[in-house]
Amino acid sequence: MSASERGYSVLLSSLHRASAPTPPLSTLQGLIVHYLARLSPAPTPLAATIVGSPLFRPFSLIKLDALKTSFRHAVHTKLHLLKDAPTGLFLPSLNVQLNAWLVAILRGLEGGHAITRLACCSGLLLGVEDVLKRLPSKQRDVESSVQDEIVLAFADVIDLFTSSDSWGKEFRPETEAGEEDALTLSLITCAEALLAVPPEKFVALPLPQTLTSLVHTINKSFMSGMFLSSFRSSMEHHPEYKIHVKPGTPAFRDVHKVSSSPAMSNMSSLSRLCSRSISLFVDHRPKLALPQVQETFLCLESISWNVELGWLSSDLADAVDESMAPKTRALTESIWTVLKTLLFSTTMITEAGLSAVIYVPPEIGHAAPSFALAVLRGLYHLAFVIEKFGGAGHNAFPELKRAFYLALDILAEHKAESEHFVQQLCEELWSNAYDLSHPVQRAKKAFGLSTIEQLIPVLAGPTIETFVLPFCSPHLDDARHRDIFEAAHSVVLAIFSHFHTQVADSTPLHGSEHAVSTATMVPFYMQCLIENSGEGRLNTTQLRLAFAALVKSASASGDHALAWFCIDSLLTACKASSPAFDGDRVHRLHLALVSSVSSLPLALLSRVLSIIDGIIEGIENGDIKCDELLVALFQEIINNVGDAEKEFAVRWWDERRVKWARSRLAIARQGTERDGETNVHKESGPPSKLKL
Repeated sequence: MSASERGYSVLLSSLHRASAPTPPLSTLQGLIVHYLARLSPAPTPLAATIVGSPLFRPFSLIKLDALKTSFRHAVHTKLHLLKDAPTGLFLPSLNVQLNAWLVAILRGLEGGHAITRLACCSGLLLGVEDVLKRLPSKQRDVESSVQDEIVLAFADVIDLFTSSDSWGKEFRPETEAGEEDALTLSLITCAEALLAVPPEKFVALPLPQTLTSLVHTINKSFMSGMFLSSFRSSMEHHPEYKIHVKPGTPAFRDVHKVSSSPAMSNMSSLSRLCSRSISLFVDHRPKLALPQVQETFLCLESISWNVELGWLSSDLADAVDESMAPKTRALTESIWTVLKTLLFSTTMITEAGLSAVIYVPPEIGHAAPSFALAVLRGLYHLAFVIEKFGGAGHNAFPELKRAFYLALDILAEHKAESEHFVQQLCEELWSNAYDLSHPVQRAKKAFGLSTIEQLIPVLAGPTIETFVLPFCSPHLDDARHRDIFEAAHSVVLAIFSHFHTQVADSTPLHGSEHAVSTATMVPFYMQCLIENSGEGRLNTTQLRLAFAALVKSASASGDHALAWFCIDSLLTACKASSPAFDGDRVHRLHLALVSSVSSLPLALLSRVLSIIDGIIEGIENGDIKCDELLVALFQEIINNVGDAEKEFAVRWWDERRVKWARSRLAIARQGTERDGETNVHKESGPPSKLKL
């Protein structure tokens, strides 16, 4: 007997008699790859033997993964053999030969157990996807039959676990001791491969049952968010460490169970499969899909809520490494890995759902705001995790940013729900038992402010004055917590921007609200900006943007006295400051004054430009602050001043350019003269030249 025959005999005997001593699984895996690729005339009998072998039962992830990997590698080996084989005019093409081999294997898999078939088909499809780029461009249609088969196998698996037949429930597949249930193992095994199935075939799956199974698996993998619930009761007193949890306690067991589970290791592919199921389900059967998608979002919200409660009770929020016992530090690292995984999973699933919901017709998708609210509440409970990734606003990672802003856009289309949500948010944070010294409270407040900022355009004046402003005010002059400090200022600027937009659009509904609110808010916020112009508070860019927005809103109210109040208050603050000790602060205020030029009406522009002229003249020659003011003023006139005031501002600049020539070398070095002349000729009409 040749070596090849002996190897095949060993493989067959091992596949038929699982109870007898068998070679290691890795050896059998190599034999399966070898003979699947080389058997002639076809590997159909071997495939039938593999799929029916008792060796792979009861099921375990290692066995199913070995099956999947074997069939995946067999595709690579077969393609290598086909490429090395002699070619001829009358021989089938590479595509035909590979397709015939795949069909032969699929015939052998017929009649096998659904889970075993699913593992084999997953390996075949992944292998085909791997080698597609190595096939000629016109011969890349070999995956179709494998896609069809994996869809059928997965549908059979889902039917095993969702059938209402009581007789069938008695014969559900068993798994080895200590393994996940068979449904979870099946989803882990096929998740990556199912993502390669095209949408037109994917929708043939039983999507309601598929989504239910995936959500159940994800929820179970995170223990419904309860994996931290036993942490506090597991803590023991230690003379050196504030937080000490011994191995073997319930907290250690729960966290280890979650962090080391196969589902957690494969959460990325499970979440992507769940996202795809939701997206295609909503696209093709929205009426049936929407209630189930809402249940999914509520489930994720519940997980997040339980996680937050467990985190608050664990005393880990304000703990540092030095206060934790060494073994407890390793435990907290595992906890943070799970928390990050939960955030990414939640973001991926909700972003896919919201992206699909926005295209549902209003008569079907009338419950869209409830989806948005569930997503925002879920993210709100995970604010202490989101904080580690830059917050929920502009600094968030792209997927979180899309989910966050999608939820807000959907909610903003429904004014009543938006008002109610903002009021609830403010009241909850006001009544919270934790103050800003607690990290979770700080993170939630920063998230709340970021949320409110985006909803300002749909909030009524009374809501802004009764809830939003009192919510923001305590943080406008408290720079100790930088994220909350900046978020609070962003909310106030959003209010001013909203008022200005209303006036610009001539919105009649809120006209009186704008007048009252602006008259009240402008003096208040002007004083706030002056107080925050010092070192360590608003930086120069933030101060300039804030002051320009304030002046623009005051000017838009039609009350020029209110706009001049802002200018006069800033100049008074400059005069009250000592140049010797507050020189940098005065310079920041001067730059803020320059930034307001584009926000002023023509009636006030001449006065402010004269004041700026005097400020520049008062600076010593050669001082870099003079150059900075000139650059800022030049850019403001060229880029930001409106059409109505542009001609006057350009002529004013033209009259002073010779006088300032000695101080304008910095601008000339930046090459702004040419761009400035071009823009002015295009926008102002008259042949004025902005030479520096």
